[in-house]
Amino acid sequence: MGLHEFESVHKPKQQPARPEGLAGGDRVWGEVRRPGMGYRVQLSWDGRRLAGRLGGAIFGENVYLEAFAGQLLGSVASSGRVLTLHAQLEGSRLRLRLVGPDRGAQAVLEFSGDRASGTLDLGGQAHAVEMGFSAAQVLARAGDQEVLLHHPGFPAWVLAVAALTADVAARNAWRVLLDSYTGWAEA
Repeated sequence: MGLHEFESVHKPKQQPARPEGLAGGDRVWGEVRRPGMGYRVQLSWDGRRLAGRLGGAIFGENVYLEAFAGQLLGSVASSGRVLTLHAQLEGSRLRLRLVGPDRGAQAVLEFSGDRASGTLDLGGQAHAVEMGFSAAQVLARAGDQEVLLHHPGFPAWVLAVAALTADVAARNAWRVLLDSYTGWAEA
């Protein structure tokens, strides 16, 4: 089984263009997608640090993670909140925790060949997660969202952390947007 077996929920199939200014082989770029919405991913990986930006000018998140002995530790931050991230690879199992003032998130993935599967628990709501990896991209699905990332050959567990982090950040951004629309409607 491989990445080619995943069908996109979006027709026609569109792949985001490489962002301007991202040159070199150390970049991860892509998008979190759900029907009618998209959330950009622009990260770099130097073998020790995963850093960059998720989202856009509005609802943007800064990501900074450091690798140490099979772990990624750091934060995902926007103007109003900070989530602390801890991801640990134990053999073929990846455990991820995002903790902050709002709903936290936990995920557990099992890697098998060019695939990973598991669950993402976001504030008590569980989502099945499926990921497929190829030499140049990863496609992850969690519930009604998919994350498509392009990369030059990074470790699968680092890409899984990037995909899960982007998924959670996008869900939080869309929840805040929905809450603001609800507030406007009630005013």
